Amino acid sequence: MNNTPIRRSMLKRGKAVTEPLKTCNTCGRQFENPDDFLKETSRWRICDRGHLWFNCGCQSTNMILKGKFDWYSPEKSLSDDAQSVFNKLPSIKELPHIPHYVMQLQELIQKDTTTSKQLADIAKKAPLLATNILNIANNQASGGQRIESLEHAISYIGLNALNEMVLVAALNTFEFKCEKFKENDFWEASFLCGRIAEFLAKKFAKDVLPDEAYIAGTLANVGKVVQAITNPELADTIYKEINNVKTLGSWVDAEARHNAFDHCILGEIAVMFWGLPDYIANTVASHHKAPQGPPKDFFTIDDVVTFANQLAHWVLLQPAQMDDDILEAAYEKFGIAPKEAEGLINELLPLKAAS
Repeated sequence: MNNTPIRRSMLKRGKAVTEPLKTCNTCGRQFENPDDFLKETSRWRICDRGHLWFNCGCQSTNMILKGKFDWYSPEKSLSDDAQSVFNKLPSIKELPHIPHYVMQLQELIQKDTTTSKQLADIAKKAPLLATNILNIANNQASGGQRIESLEHAISYIGLNALNEMVLVAALNTFEFKCEKFKENDFWEASFLCGRIAEFLAKKFAKDVLPDEAYIAGTLANVGKVVQAITNPELADTIYKEINNVKTLGSWVDAEARHNAFDHCILGEIAVMFWGLPDYIANTVASHHKAPQGPPKDFFTIDDVVTFANQLAHWVLLQPAQMDDDILEAAYEKFGIAPKEAEGLINELLPLKAAS
């Protein structure tokens, strides 16, 4: 059945005028036909009510009502490898969608007249999301300050960063189906990685936005969330092995032993499925690849997150999960002598206590 939306016609001064299928909430761009939706748009995702959401070229969030997008297919935007994995995942339909109210918050954030109080009032309608926003603000807070008010948390994060932080907060509500690999363990390590990435951006990579480094570091391993929901038994097996003194090793090593789907590729699926920021696609794909290029020449957000991911294992006392080759390449890229590494770790230790 073809559910392509039919534009309504009306009479204006005696002439038939056809209304556009959609007008952007922010820039006023008009989408005349389905093909228009596929030009200069991004971050397509379906919410838990079945509505389709996307970002216009102006980066504002827009919605198309459920049942009016039969031309949309999520796997079309994936790489060949990710598309192959997507089609093989037996329980891909079990992945939860981003809640509708998160999309509404994103729409409201983009309005110039929106206040922190208005956003806090909406967030309070979803207590778990509100709690997670508070937690994220406190994860970022420095100097020992404690943020108790949701309105204060939103002001602290800032509206630009909040647009993505609410997505992180929403993902934080998804329940793993594992017995051993628990949400709290995953997010504790993820938020630490985010804080370390933010620290590295401020200290070394002045061209990398600290807020984006934080989000990218926090979501670098989001493919493990996909694994924990679609194949919890395997996720449990991997988790037990990397924490067993007889096996240890990294998550990547365990994936290879069990011929499991690469969590970097599962992360690409997560980026597409949940409409995560575009720059996250690169970090989830590359955070197990050694940084390239001359030392201290130019840092990308991928360099920062890759280094942060390794340092997080060090701070968490997980040496067996570190990749020595990646770590050495990161030292060289960031201009750090191995003997200086201990000093860097001492600077990072307080970030663990912040969790």
